[in-house]
Amino acid sequence: MAEEHLNALPVGAMLNEYKITRILGSGGFGITYLAIDIKLNMQVAIKEYLPNDLAVRRGDTVLPKSSSDASDFQWGLERFLDEAKTLARFNHPNIVQVLRFFSANSTGYMVMRYEDGLPLNKILKDNQLNEQELTQNILLPLLDGLKQVHAEGFLHRDIKPGNIYMRRSDETPVLIDFGAARNDLGRKSRSLTSIVTPGYAPFEQYHSDGNQGPWSDLYALGAVAYRIVTGKRPPEAPSRLKNDQMTTAVDAAQGRYGKQILAAIDHALAVDEEDRPQNVTEWQQEIQADHSPAPSEDNALDAAATSAAAPHKADTPPIKKPSRQVKIIPLLAFIALIVTGLLISQKLNL
Repeated sequence: MAEEHLNALPVGAMLNEYKITRILGSGGFGITYLAIDIKLNMQVAIKEYLPNDLAVRRGDTVLPKSSSDASDFQWGLERFLDEAKTLARFNHPNIVQVLRFFSANSTGYMVMRYEDGLPLNKILKDNQLNEQELTQNILLPLLDGLKQVHAEGFLHRDIKPGNIYMRRSDETPVLIDFGAARNDLGRKSRSLTSIVTPGYAPFEQYHSDGNQGPWSDLYALGAVAYRIVTGKRPPEAPSRLKNDQMTTAVDAAQGRYGKQILAAIDHALAVDEEDRPQNVTEWQQEIQADHSPAPSEDNALDAAATSAAAPHKADTPPIKKPSRQVKIIPLLAFIALIVTGLLISQKLNL
C-alpha cells in the first residue's frame, strides 16, 4: 500500500489520539485513512487535506510545492476546515457524521464515523436494483439527508455511486466525501474539468459562474438513478447542450421500472437547471406521487378479496331523513295555536 501512496502517512503513525491502521483511499484533494481512537477503542475514518497539485509531504509535514502554490494551498486548507465545521453540525443517518476536525502537520484533518460497507459503484457491477430498492433504499433516504444539508445552505457537489456507501449491517446508504471545498479550490487554482465527475456533474459545475443550488445535487443523484436503471451513466452535461442524444430513462428502462420513477429521473437530468426540480421536496413528491396503473387481473382479485372481507355498509340500517310533510305538521300546529289565542283574547276584551 505504501508504494501506491507515496504521500501517505505510514501505518502506525499517530494523529493526536488516533493511530492509523491502513489507507482507505486517496484522490486529488487528499487521503483518507482508517484509524483507531486509542482512548475510545473505536474505528474512525480520517480525511487529510493534501491536494496533489499544490502540496507534497516532507516527513509528516505537508508543504506547498512552491512559494507560488502557498496562497492557494492555505486558501484551500481554510475551506477544508470550514467544510468540516459545517458537516459536524449534521446529525442524520444518511449523511457521513463528522466527529471532530483539527490542524496538525501543517495541514487539516477531518475525523468521521467509520462506516463498514461497500460503495454503490462496486455493488452495481454485479447487481441490478429493482424499483423498490432504488426508491426506498437509496433515493428517498439520501434525499431526506440532503434536505437537511440544503437547509443549511450547503451543497454536496460530488454525488456519484462511489460516494454513496451501503452499510453492511442494514444496507442503508450514507453519503460521503462532500466536494464543496474541493470544488471551491478547483475554481481558484486549476481547470474545473479536473474536479467534476463526468456524467454526474451538471453543466453549471463546468464553469466558474454557474448557477449552483439544490438542483445541482438533484442532477447528480438523478444521474446515479439513471446509472441504476439503464446500466450506463449519462453523457457529460456539456455534450448535451446543442444536440442532446441521451436516451431518456423512460425510453431506456420502460417495462422494467414504473413510468413515474423514470419520468422523475428524466426531470432531474434536465440540462438547464431551471427545468429541473428546484428543491428536494419537489423531487420527493414526484418520486412518491401516486400514479398507480390500472389493476391487473391478480390485483383485481386482491381488491375484490379486500372488499369482501370489509364490513358491508348495508349491514347498518340507513337513517331515514324526515319527509317534507313531517316537517310542515309542527309548523301548522303552532300557527293554529297562535290563532286560537288571538280569538280568546278578543272575546275577553269584549
